[in-house]
Formats: sequence, structure tokens, C-alpha cells
Amino acid sequence: MMTMTVANDPPVRVNQALDKEVIRRTFSRSGRVHIQGFFEPSVAQAIYEALSQRTPWQLCFNSGPRHVDIGVDGFESLSLEDREKLVTAIHHGARRGFQYFYAAFPLYDLYAAGLHRDHYLMRVYEFLNSEVFLEFVRDITGAADIEFADAQATLYQAGHFLTTHDDLAEGKHRRAAYVLNFTPQWRADWGGVLQFIDADGHLAEGYVPAFNALNLFRVPQKHSVSYVTPAANGGRYSITGWLRARD
Repeated sequence: MMTMTVANDPPVRVNQALDKEVIRRTFSRSGRVHIQGFFEPSVAQAIYEALSQRTPWQLCFNSGPRHVDIGVDGFESLSLEDREKLVTAIHHGARRGFQYFYAAFPLYDLYAAGLHRDHYLMRVYEFLNSEVFLEFVRDITGAADIEFADAQATLYQAGHFLTTHDDLAEGKHRRAAYVLNFTPQWRADWGGVLQFIDADGHLAEGYVPAFNALNLFRVPQKHSVSYVTPAANGGRYSITGWLRARD
């Protein structure tokens, strides 16, 4: 069993120097905003260490509308031929429509099931559902009915991607989406870029993975995560999810 917490994990706190007025104006203008330096530095470092050293990742992908999870060990135990067949099928899915392939740790589902409650990432999940954070995102987005956040930790490595979609889902009441980034060093050349797609199918804007940055954007909005190339030096770590209203 891996160690989930360490004695010096800090309480989760945001950077008090954030300029909320500038953030609010940017979001109002374009429906999205990139916020650098969101957490206090010690918190961001602790989250990165929890993601990179203490998280039991599982691979996930979709087969049409069906979500599939497979343990990393389970994937590695497949024969080379079977792994190639699976990846080929995933690539074929991307040709036809919506497709994803990455590693995940489903915080929202695990927390609801009472699992991994001692993991430091669960302290982050609790913070995302605190009035401190929820009031912050209500203020920035103007969506006063946001009442909770769901969440998953994600790890994109070479070969991983997420094709274009807009996050609309009947009955989910998603008001905005968020991506908390914890990737120390990254280049746009490596892929893994959060891309926003305009009405003509062109790339309107892209956010390169950055350490301790919060990306926040209105739902619906077409976006994708570009294919991570074999040149990538390490993983793209994040905590992502939706800010939602109740029924």
C-alpha cells in the first residue's frame, strides 16, 4: 500500500495576491481565463508530489459511449499485440468522433464511496467544495447557482489525448469547467495543450500546461487536449472537473 499523506502536507490555501477584478474581466470578455499562481507555492508543490509519487493511476478510454477503466498494470500485462490492437481501436474511434485516452484517479467517485479518504488529493477535493472556492468561481463566472464541484486527477503521457467536445451533458447542470495544472515544465511542441475551437473549426486559443495555474471556462465551449507526442519529457498532471448546479 502506497503512503497517501505525509506529515508536512500543508492545508490547502489559495494565493491571496490574486487580482480578482482582472480575472473577472478576462472571463467576462472571452468566457475563459488562465490564472497563474493559484495556490500558495507550498500547496502547489505538495499537490504535484501527491500526483507524481502517491497516486494509483488507472488508464481510461471510451468505446463509443461506454467508459472503460483498465489498471496500468493490467494494460502492461497485455501482450504487445493486444496493446497495439487496443490503441489502434482507440485511434480509429478518434477518426469517427469523440474519443479520449489518458490516466485518471476519479476523486469525485472515490470520495463518494469513502475510498482513499487519507489521500492528500482528497483535501484538494474538499477545498474545491468549500465556500471559499465556490464563492470565488461564482464571482468570476457570474453563475450564482454553482453549488458543488466534481473532480478527477488526470495524467497525460505520450499517446494520450482528448478530442473536441463542449461538455454539455443532459441533467449534469454544468456551468463551467476547470483545470488545475501541476506540470513543472512543458513545451507546446509536446502536445497536451488545452485548445479552444472556434465556430469555423480553427484553433481560437490554447493553454499550455503550466505549474500552479487554474484554467476556468464557461460551458458549453468546444475544446480538446492535443495529442501528447513521444518527445514529451514526463507527464501532464492536472485536477479537472465541472462546477455544477443542483437539480
